[in-house]
Amino acid sequence: MSPSFDLVGQVQLRPGPGHATLTSTRPALVGRLTQGRRPEELPLLLGSLFTLCGHAHQLAAQMAVDAALGRASPSPAPAAAAALRVATARDQLVRIAHDWPRLLPGKPDEALAQSLVHCPLGPALRDPVAQQSALAALPVWLEKHWLGLPAAEWLARHEQAPVEWATHWARISSTPLALLLRTQHGPAARLGTPSRPLALPGLAAGGFHELAQQLDALPPHALPQWQGAVPDTGPWTRRQDASPLPAHNAWMRLLSRLTDLLHLAVPGGEDWLALGQLSPAPGQGLAWVEMARGLLIHWVKLNNDPAGPRVAACRVLAPTDWNFHPDGVLAHALSSVTHEDDARRLAVAFDPCVAFSVDMSAVRPEVPHA
Repeated sequence: MSPSFDLVGQVQLRPGPGHATLTSTRPALVGRLTQGRRPEELPLLLGSLFTLCGHAHQLAAQMAVDAALGRASPSPAPAAAAALRVATARDQLVRIAHDWPRLLPGKPDEALAQSLVHCPLGPALRDPVAQQSALAALPVWLEKHWLGLPAAEWLARHEQAPVEWATHWARISSTPLALLLRTQHGPAARLGTPSRPLALPGLAAGGFHELAQQLDALPPHALPQWQGAVPDTGPWTRRQDASPLPAHNAWMRLLSRLTDLLHLAVPGGEDWLALGQLSPAPGQGLAWVEMARGLLIHWVKLNNDPAGPRVAACRVLAPTDWNFHPDGVLAHALSSVTHEDDARRLAVAFDPCVAFSVDMSAVRPEVPHA
């Protein structure tokens, strides 16, 4: 392998009239790295390959392998669900505090990132008991540093007025998060993103078997589709969300990451994220996990070997595969974008798992009027 080989890659956004382009240099490594491996090697391997949201990838891989080996469980283990809750809450905290001020247009403000110094849900937590204690302390921290009112109250007001409440709160609150969102509301709300959600209920009702057949036949470098279209996925598509935000613009998609964090933090958060597994055919396993960026799907196919089962094929469908697809919702939204700041807002709203860049060369500069 070349020393300059990029194991992570990036996505380039090229807005422009007509049909915008999205180009990804993310290498298709899963098939090459997993073929011929022992199935028990997959969880650690894939968790290490996908370093962002690595816990979710490791969990999904383990569940897919268990299903392929005939060890599927009718319901997820409480410990696995609890660990996923902690990891996803931490991921959303980091996205909002570190990535939003750095990547969204405007003058970067360190106040959000600095607030994490006192956050109880730190990255060093490994013990499950300590993690749950930290999670129990998270609502008080959110109230003090980000919200200015109890997290449960913020959510209750949001559910009463899903479109209006957050805008009102951002206008009247003086917390660093409110100030950041206040600067983004107007421009982000004008960026339309008609949603085609990757709906978990439809997949669970027979769709996963159809998807497994598609993955089995899909060439390694082929881009995914679902029923002839490219859906989108994110915190706005949670199965447990009784009143999901209409994800019809970039503002709503940004906001969904905050509401997702709050749902994870308050009592009942242990049931917020869906995860499951099944065996669509003998020797195959498919698992799904709702994680920070949306719905993650792992599929594995095993063959029999004299020395024990080996991986014949493996596919990972990460949220970035759908959201940054060249024919996806984001690509279509970019076709009407004429300013780099708006392209950046859209990219952050859809939240790729790799770095992104914006190329505005396809947009004609405006000619000043005489």
